[in-house]
Amino acid sequence: MSSQPSLKSLIFEDEIFTLEQSAECPIPGYLILRLKGPETALAQLPAETAKLLGEMLARAADAIGQAVRPERVYVLSFCEIDPRLHFHLFPRTGWLLKEYFKANDNANDPVNGPMLFEWARSAFGPGSHVPRGTPAVEAACATMREILK
Repeated sequence: MSSQPSLKSLIFEDEIFTLEQSAECPIPGYLILRLKGPETALAQLPAETAKLLGEMLARAADAIGQAVRPERVYVLSFCEIDPRLHFHLFPRTGWLLKEYFKANDNANDPVNGPMLFEWARSAFGPGSHVPRGTPAVEAACATMREILK
């Protein structure tokens, strides 16, 4: 079910990984890290690949941090729709948290990251727009590409 990233959304690629801006959700810095191998579970990775994965996740999270200044970067891996091993790196910014609280009337509750992630992917689906003042996706992508060269 995975597709090739477009050059516009591609942030980084080497012989092991592709890192791309999500095509399904226009939140700047929402990246998908895919492994190019056939693995479907973290436990299947050879030790060296697992080490490189950890380093790549850290580098990608740092690039997101520099490009969009989130309060947190969520790292999720479900592998349900696309069974090949991949990770969602999702920037939980201040503006996104405010929108989530406003939409769900739950500002006094602790933040439930998985629920916020799922809400954001629905609220900001294909064709939607993020609030004014949010970094442009193209600018964030360019910054992350430069950082990850």
